[in-house]
Amino acid sequence: MTDPAAQTPKPGAPHSGSAAAWRLIWRFLRATAGPWWPYLAAGGVAMLLVAGSTALTAWLMKPAVDDVLAAQDPTMMWVVGLGLPGAFALKGISNYMQRASMLYAGLGMVATARTRLFGHLLGLDLAFFQANPIGTLTSRLIVDLDTLKNTITSTGIALGRDVATLVSLIVTLMVMDWRLSVVGLLIFPAVVLPVLALGRRARLRTGELQETMGRFDAMLSESFEGVRVVKVFGTPARERARAHSLVERLFTSMFQVEKTKMLSAFLIEVAAGIAVSLVVLYGGLRVIEGGTTPGTFFAFITALILAYRPIKKLGNLNATLMEGVAVLDRLFQVLDARPILVDTPASPPLAVSSGAIRLEGVHVEHPNAAIPALRGVTLDIPAGRTVALVGPSGAGKTTVLNLVARLLDPTSGRVLIDGQDIRGVPLDSLWRHIALVTQDVTLFEGTVLENILFGAPGPVDPADPTPDWRARAEAAARDADAMDFITALPRGFDTQIGESGLRLSGGQRQRLAIARAMVKDAPILLLDEATAALDRDTERRVQAALERLGQGRTTLIVAHRLATVRGADTICVMDGGRIIESGPHDALVAQGGLYARLWAGQGGEIIPAE
Repeated sequence: MTDPAAQTPKPGAPHSGSAAAWRLIWRFLRATAGPWWPYLAAGGVAMLLVAGSTALTAWLMKPAVDDVLAAQDPTMMWVVGLGLPGAFALKGISNYMQRASMLYAGLGMVATARTRLFGHLLGLDLAFFQANPIGTLTSRLIVDLDTLKNTITSTGIALGRDVATLVSLIVTLMVMDWRLSVVGLLIFPAVVLPVLALGRRARLRTGELQETMGRFDAMLSESFEGVRVVKVFGTPARERARAHSLVERLFTSMFQVEKTKMLSAFLIEVAAGIAVSLVVLYGGLRVIEGGTTPGTFFAFITALILAYRPIKKLGNLNATLMEGVAVLDRLFQVLDARPILVDTPASPPLAVSSGAIRLEGVHVEHPNAAIPALRGVTLDIPAGRTVALVGPSGAGKTTVLNLVARLLDPTSGRVLIDGQDIRGVPLDSLWRHIALVTQDVTLFEGTVLENILFGAPGPVDPADPTPDWRARAEAAARDADAMDFITALPRGFDTQIGESGLRLSGGQRQRLAIARAMVKDAPILLLDEATAALDRDTERRVQAALERLGQGRTTLIVAHRLATVRGADTICVMDGGRIIESGPHDALVAQGGLYARLWAGQGGEIIPAE
């Protein structure tokens, strides 16, 4: 049985510790950097050239003072005069090469991560999406990965360059005068621990920020998708209050993250000031006493000032890098979620000869539910016949439909199609033989033609004349009674229908869904409250289209409007997770049981939807 909790990313503090952070970074590189290693290597070489040219600039200050100014050596004047612009040119070219290579690799790695995350999400079970708000998942794909992109393309680039530059300058300082180096660098170890602690705090704050951003995205999705309900129920003020509360939390979290960065910068500024002061005092004393030359002292000060910038940036980058690590932590929480419904290795594909369906002693218990959803349900749906499931809310009707589609597995019992246990066949081979039409029709951004052909088996190119996909779509639209409104659209089948088909009425969307199912031409048809939200006139047209769609197919219908299933071969009445009555409409009415009471009570009106 699928446990949504087992698949739900757990919010909270990211993995603590620098070692854990670097493990996450290394894991991300192993997962995404494969095609991009040549660019990363080129960027690494360019980083070394940037570092070397920066150190060379400091080195040239010694002969500039000792040989050119003091000794007035004309040869060294030309060496220094040409060497300095050469060093700066090398640094500029190398910096460009490094940024271009690392930027290209970074964007590629984020694109790889985004594609992998999307594919992984599509492979997770229905229970995962029931347990996680869509806005939160969208935030992970867009907001989190945009943050990661910024971390890689700015922080990652600067981190490598500044570390290489700092190492080269420290080596330069030690070679010039190791005593001055010890004095100048003595203060910085005292700053390292506070800066690292601030980085860990930034990581925690960023985790909270990303979590709040996901909740804000989910709230926006709910409010915009339910805008009619919000307006009619007079709750815009309440929604604004909800938004204000989350925006306040976002503001606080963002400020805390930025404040952490500012504290790091402050500590490094103070340390740099103390370091330069100590070097000037001690170095000046050594020059006065003859322990070093003015050129060496000037070159040392130059190198120390050049080292100050990467030290300061590394302090800031530590906090920014931890933001990226927090995003990686959230990313891998999703990628580590595993689907419960998996294919059996080397399992044979489903072979459908007639499409007969059988449920044998099926028992379903949902996690944390007080009572089972299904209790010992046995049901036969002969090939080519229509069976309808009716009953009060919570009776288990939709659970049966989800079992047949293997959107969940039974706790015990079996679901068979043509005698084959569907748990023993690949999922794609099962879904290839099933078409689904639901109450809440899902249409996609694109044209009418593209949405109808979404149901076509295999890849589809509408421009490919063989087979004639447009002719197939037009035939399906005629059978679905959709041609009248499609031809009335501005560009017919080539009309863009808008996000989720919001430019179409409910009946029009429903008929497009039926046309999509007709194009798929699957032997098994599942209808989940397919006419529940329609007015009576539209319902009759859609019902007629559904009957044409169901001809020759094994059809399972979940319905709450009894008049729509009156013609089913068998009607199964469910209550409390069991089938308590079954038979044709007239026989069930004559029995005087639950179905008869429902029929008499509604006369074609509505049983509360499940």
